[in-house]
Amino acid sequence: MFKKHRLITGIAMIMIVAILASCGGPDQKKAKFYNKGKALYDKGEYVKAGLEFKNALQIDPKYADAYYMLGMIALKSGNYRGAHGSFTKVVELSPQHWDAQIQLGKFLLAAGKIDDAAGKADMVLKNDAKNEEALILKVAILQKKKDTEGALRFLESIIGRDVRKPDGYLFLADIYMQKGDAQNAEKTLQEGIKANEKAISLYLTLADFYLRKKQVDEAVGIMKRVIEIEPAVGQHRLALSEIYWGSGKEPQAVEILKTFVSADPKKEERWIQVAQFYSNKNKLSDAEQQLKEGIRRNGKSFQIRFALSSFYLATNRPDQAVSTLQECLGLKSNPANPDILQTKNLLARIYLGRKEVDKAAKYVEEVVRESPKNVDANFAKGTIHLLKGEGEQAVSAFRIVVNERPQFIPGHVSLANAHALNKEPRLAFDILRNALKTAPDARDILRAMARLYAAQKDFQSAESQYRKILDKNPKDLEVKADLGDLMLIRGDFRGAEKEYADIKRRIPGQPLGYMKLRALYIIQHKWDKAIGELEQVLRINPQDWRTINDLAYLLGEYGKGKKDIDRALVLIEKARSINPENPTILDTLGWIYYRKGDMNQALNWLMKAQSKASGNPVINYHVGKAYYGAGNSGKAKEYLQLSLASKVRFPGKDDAEKTLAGIR
Repeated sequence: MFKKHRLITGIAMIMIVAILASCGGPDQKKAKFYNKGKALYDKGEYVKAGLEFKNALQIDPKYADAYYMLGMIALKSGNYRGAHGSFTKVVELSPQHWDAQIQLGKFLLAAGKIDDAAGKADMVLKNDAKNEEALILKVAILQKKKDTEGALRFLESIIGRDVRKPDGYLFLADIYMQKGDAQNAEKTLQEGIKANEKAISLYLTLADFYLRKKQVDEAVGIMKRVIEIEPAVGQHRLALSEIYWGSGKEPQAVEILKTFVSADPKKEERWIQVAQFYSNKNKLSDAEQQLKEGIRRNGKSFQIRFALSSFYLATNRPDQAVSTLQECLGLKSNPANPDILQTKNLLARIYLGRKEVDKAAKYVEEVVRESPKNVDANFAKGTIHLLKGEGEQAVSAFRIVVNERPQFIPGHVSLANAHALNKEPRLAFDILRNALKTAPDARDILRAMARLYAAQKDFQSAESQYRKILDKNPKDLEVKADLGDLMLIRGDFRGAEKEYADIKRRIPGQPLGYMKLRALYIIQHKWDKAIGELEQVLRINPQDWRTINDLAYLLGEYGKGKKDIDRALVLIEKARSINPENPTILDTLGWIYYRKGDMNQALNWLMKAQSKASGNPVINYHVGKAYYGAGNSGKAKEYLQLSLASKVRFPGKDDAEKTLAGIR
């Protein structure tokens, strides 16, 4: 009996120990979450990995390694502010976490704080003289100091011995290339590959090296090896196709592309990637065909339809873009489905681009109803309120955007614009200054701040912001154009003309300078000069329908007699042949007929434009004027009222009001 009791007790103890072991203590639990997260991270499943690391932190809020991995995930996701915060937390908890110290050193170097970055590298090397990442950081610091010779000597002393990671070889090869030493650059890359047989970055750099040296066969061989190492990465096959195409071997490129999509036709992104390849080669019919075939093979695909819609927009076929997206609305019945929400956001964006605000607003409201904090929808909603001059509503929408996506710079800029519209310049400046804390010296924020200063008539401060950007990048001609715009605002026409002319001188083969001068001359009512600038743009790009349309409009509106109006008609017909269904072109065509006095033709084309963009106030104004010219006061009144119902300011609004007032 006693023995039986001891046996039962022993079994019970074994079971208890087993249960306790299976449950584990806090250290075992957090380690389990961490290890699972690390495995997911290594597979590239960053969202799932992040959840596991957060679970580990729930058990131990001072778990430095978990914070470090969250920082690495933030880096991979482009959330640099979040990454910096995580790494800072790591070194607070564990000052000797050298990996985190090195990451902070990289942030300091990127911010131009060279001495602070060097301090991090030296701290790590003092405790671990052969730490590869710290040694590579030291090389980067020497490069930042423009001490190329020092970096070269240092690298040559450590590469292959203390440093065997790919970055070290890449740095050294780059320095050799800068010095024109191609032989040593090639040798360094080859040695790096021997030390790191699966380091794709080294292979790709060597392939690029061979292409620059016009050693196509060698580059092809390298890319084939890359594909062997990473067969699942489609980008490598696309890169090989690019090499074949660029070397005149188009059939080989096409064959690779065919094999690429046929190997797994259910992978939607492959059809999209191949279509983009053809589009980049200006093989537009092939690109379109790939997307359509992709849809045929994947009938319920939203992503391929999104790509096809984007393709139609890029090739000036907005109606087909809209039709493609409307197909998407029938693929799922749930209005809260993420793909349906994205479809409606894309439709709203197209209608906003066409200034059909009411149609855009309809889709935006449908998205917000299902997803109140949807960033894209709220951004569009805020933009609509801005267009309507509704500052308070715009502030509310953009506030959601910046709260949900703090890294989204356009959200901060638009929120500041909304406060400015609402006559709250102090709040607008606060928004931009806070955004600069997130993204120091961000170009778009500095531009927005300059515009805000200009709106407050503080032209000196506005110019200072623009100069700050130009000091950093003197080749930023877009900001140089902003500077010209600033001079234009303060009435310095000569100064503006000088800035714009300098842009034209620097980039004579691009439209920016000409288009800015055109706008300046229009403001000054120098119609001949404005027309002259557009003529030059047309010589640069004779198939640009926008330029053709604008030139036709100016010739029809301000040309010298019948000869210019007749030429305007020829031009606008050319624009229509390029982009047959575009409502802007149809509107210009109708308006030119109006100027010729042919009201029947004017109304024919204007009504076609109106049917495609019924909310466009300019088109409705033109329709109203054409009906008025045809003697139909009732219809004239209807369309003039429709144009004036829009709260958007448009060219011709004063004339619309005057014409409407004269109708009894």
